[in-house]
Amino acid sequence: MEFKNGAVLEALRLALYRQIPWHKRPAIFTSLRSHGLIKTVDQKPPPSAKYLPALQIAIVTDKGQKEIQRIEASKHVSGWLDDDYFATFLVQVAYA
Repeated sequence: MEFKNGAVLEALRLALYRQIPWHKRPAIFTSLRSHGLIKTVDQKPPPSAKYLPALQIAIVTDKGQKEIQRIEASKHVSGWLDDDYFATFLVQVAYA
C-alpha cells in the first residue's frame, strides 16, 4: 500500500504528539510501523485509576523523526503532497 507524503507527515505528527491509541489507529500506522518509523509502547494509567489496563499508543522512532524532517524539507517542491511516499522513501534508502 502506498501513501502520499502529506498523509505520512500527518500520521507521524499525530504519533509524535501521542494522540493515537494503537487500537484506534488508521491503516497507515501499520505500514509506518513495518518500516520502523513508529513503534508501540504501553502508556500506564494514572495511579488513581486502579482498574484501567495499560493502553498501547504509537510513538515516533528516531528514524521517524528524521523522516518528518525530510518530508517537511521537501514541502517547497511543487506537488510534494501528490508524491508517493514509499516510492521516494525507497529511493532514499536504495541510494543512501
